[in-house]
Amino acid sequence: MNARLEKSAMQSETQFSSSEISLKDIVDFFRLNQRLIVIWLVGVVLLSVTYFLMAPKKYEVKWQIHMAQSVSSNGSSISYSNIEEPFALLQRLRFPSAYPPAVEVTCGVSQEDEVGEYLDGALDVQAVKGVAAAVEMKFRARSVDVARQCAEAIVSMVVEQQAALIEERLVGRREQLSRYQKALLDEQRQLEQMKKKDLSNFAYLSKLDQLSLLRSRVEAFQEEIFLSTKHPAKLTAPILVSNKPISPKLSLVMFFGVLFGFMFGMIHALIRNVWSKIR
Repeated sequence: MNARLEKSAMQSETQFSSSEISLKDIVDFFRLNQRLIVIWLVGVVLLSVTYFLMAPKKYEVKWQIHMAQSVSSNGSSISYSNIEEPFALLQRLRFPSAYPPAVEVTCGVSQEDEVGEYLDGALDVQAVKGVAAAVEMKFRARSVDVARQCAEAIVSMVVEQQAALIEERLVGRREQLSRYQKALLDEQRQLEQMKKKDLSNFAYLSKLDQLSLLRSRVEAFQEEIFLSTKHPAKLTAPILVSNKPISPKLSLVMFFGVLFGFMFGMIHALIRNVWSKIR
């Protein structure tokens, strides 16, 4: 029994001694290679700082825009609806064909190369949560001025495009209004002729009802056409551009500089130690 206890104690002492030696080896490794590790660390950090200073900066501008509203009127009530749903606008802006050449030039997109989705990924469009008629847009550019000018150009573009959609819809409404106005004039002429004959006959009263219906239709279309031009697309949040670049980020560059500097220093030190042992 005593022999087993002594043997166990000796094994524990051996393990402790081994771990103590391993810890000592680690300390010695860092002590012997600290200069090499520090050189790598400082070198990579300096390269990271150089990259941060020389890399092109990107500035972000963001804004929110409310969809243009089309109006429907039936004479007794008025209803509003988006002329273009936010998701439809989001999908439409994916394609280069949605942007006039002037907008691409303002946004700094080269017309010589093929333009990718969302202006080569520089534009970000998302529906606003909880708001069924608005989208939030962000654009990244190499200068504050370009970012702001591009945002203004895109806002003007959306306003014009949705105004064109409203106008396209109103073409049919104006045609209907013209038909109702013509029918109203015909009914009025017929009514004037009937007045001279008999004011109490049934045909005259029926004509009055028809005239009243036509007037209400004409007024409803006139109101709808008038109001449809009063609710264009508009900004619901102003164009905001930060004077601080969003990339590259100094904290991120420094973090990876220290990380990779330490890693390269450790790898170099390990390779040197192994090489010195096998020579």
